[in-house]
Amino acid sequence: EALRHNELEYNGKTVALPFNYAILKWAAGTRVLLNKAKLPEGVKFYNIYGTSFDTPFDVCYGSETSPIDDLSEICHTLPEYTYVDGDETVPAESAQADGFNAVERVGVPARHRELLCDKTVFGCIQKWLGVSSIPKHSKRSKTSKVMDA
Repeated sequence: EALRHNELEYNGKTVALPFNYAILKWAAGTRVLLNKAKLPEGVKFYNIYGTSFDTPFDVCYGSETSPIDDLSEICHTLPEYTYVDGDETVPAESAQADGFNAVERVGVPARHRELLCDKTVFGCIQKWLGVSSIPKHSKRSKTSKVMDA
């Protein structure tokens, strides 16, 4: 209710920024679904997540001693971020909070997208699949061949 008439002055124009109750309702419904989510019988869940990098956790404009009174001040204020351990995108604590009964959880010191090509991650997947090494293929053809069925 406090943000119902929220506005921002920018370049001489007033921009309405009312609190969006539809988004709040959607988010609450999504949370209910996620809290009820269960894995199908027989499905094993493994969790790999990134660690060792400062990851934004929250942001603050203004301070307790100098709060922002006029929302338009945000455009001219530098935010202060709080950082936690993670992969620079997802906090490690959040990545571990999936709510599933994981067979194993592994924190890997890598950035978010680097996890996709990390040797430690690849080794974990091989271990979980029971594969000690990937067989080397013979020399690959430089052209693709399509066969008629």
